[in-house]
Amino acid sequence: MAHDSTATLPGRPPARLLPAALPLLFAFIIFCLSLHAGPALACRMEFKVTGGEKENYSPGDTVTVSLTLMLTHGNCLVELADTEFSGTGLEILGATAWKKVRERPIIVEKKLRVLIKGDGSGGDVSIRALRLCERQGGDLSIILVPGTKKIIKEQG
Repeated sequence: MAHDSTATLPGRPPARLLPAALPLLFAFIIFCLSLHAGPALACRMEFKVTGGEKENYSPGDTVTVSLTLMLTHGNCLVELADTEFSGTGLEILGATAWKKVRERPIIVEKKLRVLIKGDGSGGDVSIRALRLCERQGGDLSIILVPGTKKIIKEQG
């Protein structure tokens, strides 16, 4: 009795088709896993003093601080207006509207005018930007007093 190498069991594909389908199956699995590889930051933020910069800040000084925000996902669920700003030892006097700096990836900038009220003796004088979202968002602070422009990154 001759053995037929293409014989199959009911409901199963021929054995010779499986090796050809394995690379396609493997690629599909890798693609699906890459979609859920882990959390990614939804934005990258950077503070920079762009006006009134000096070595040591004192109460009464007015400083302009720019926040640059790069949205790493094109479908960000958090509106720009939902970015929260807060300050310690200072008062936010005003802010510009968000200005688009670059289209891809999306980079926007906002300038804040702040009045320094503290001298650092009661704690850091700082400004903070916070974006909350399910993709980790971003949390960034810049310390302006005493005499430093130390940036604290707390993203993710």
